[in-house]
Amino acid sequence: MTENILKKVGVKIGHFTDAKARTGTTVFLMDRGGDIGIDIRGSGTGTFNTPAFDTKSAIRLAHGIVLTGGSLFGLESVFGVMQFLEENKVGFHIDSQIVPSVTGAVIYDLGVGNPAVRPSRADGYYAAKNASYKNLSQGAIGAGTGATVGKWNKNKSTPGGFGMDFVTLKNNIIVTAFVVTNAIGNIINPKTNSYYYDAGSFDESDLGFDTDKKRRTSLPNATTLAVIATNVDLNRPQLMKVAELAHDGMARSIYPVHTSLDGDTIFAISSLNGERMTLPRIPSIQLVDTIGILAGKTLASAIKHSIASHGTIEP
Repeated sequence: MTENILKKVGVKIGHFTDAKARTGTTVFLMDRGGDIGIDIRGSGTGTFNTPAFDTKSAIRLAHGIVLTGGSLFGLESVFGVMQFLEENKVGFHIDSQIVPSVTGAVIYDLGVGNPAVRPSRADGYYAAKNASYKNLSQGAIGAGTGATVGKWNKNKSTPGGFGMDFVTLKNNIIVTAFVVTNAIGNIINPKTNSYYYDAGSFDESDLGFDTDKKRRTSLPNATTLAVIATNVDLNRPQLMKVAELAHDGMARSIYPVHTSLDGDTIFAISSLNGERMTLPRIPSIQLVDTIGILAGKTLASAIKHSIASHGTIEP
C-alpha cells in the first residue's frame, strides 16, 4: 500500500495505540463524505449507527468509520472522532449546527492486556487528529493492538492485528482492503503451519468437543472488522453487494468464521475525496461483482498481512 493509493480512494487513516493495555482505535476519514454499504455476518456484533446506512435511510454519506477495541465500552471513542470532525466543520449542516455522519464497530479485546482500560473519547479524538494518507503501518496498531486469533476449542490464542492490501485492474480500478483480524478461528493451519489463504485447505480436527476435560466456564469472544474502499463511483446498494462479496475473503483465510461469537462486519465505501471514477461502458452489475470479487481476494491477503506483520507465523 502507498500514500498515493490512499489518496486515490480518498481515505485517511488514523490510529490510537495503547501498547501497554493492549487496546486501541482505528479511524477512516472522508472529509467530503462517501457512499457506504455495510454487511454483517457474525452473530456477536457491537456496532454504532449502522441502521443509518440501511437502504431505506435518508442519510446518504458517511464522513468517518471507527473500528475500536474495548468491546461496547470502546464506542466512547466514536464521540471523540465526531468532536474532531465537528471542530473542523466536517459533517451535515443542519440549521446552525454541524453533525458528522459516523459509523463503526467494536472488537472484544478485554481478555488481553488491562481490561479496565478501554478507548476513550480522547483516544478517538487523537486518532482522528492524526489521520492522514501516510499511515501505512500494519500489525499491533490501532484497533488491532489487542486483537487475537485461534480461540476455538482449545483456546490457545495468538496475536491478530491490523492489515491492508490493494489490487488494481485495467481501467485504473483500485480496490483496497483494511482489516482488524480478531477471529475465533485460526488464520494458520496448526498442523501445516501454512496460511489458509495460501494453502486453500483447512483443519477440521479441532472442531469436535473434548468431553474428557473440565467444562469451559467462559466462551471466547472475537470479531473481524474490515473496510473496503474503491475509487469507482458506486451507490449504497452496490456497495452493500461489494461488502457481501468481500466476506468471501474472510471465509478463505479464517477457519471457522462467522460463528455465533464473531461479530464480523464489513464496511464498503466510495469516497468523494478520491478519484471517484465513472465507467459507463461497463455494465453496472458486472462492475459491482468484479469489485466485490476483488474485494474478497484483497481482504484475504490483508488478513494474512495483519498476522505476518508480527514477524512470525508460528501457531
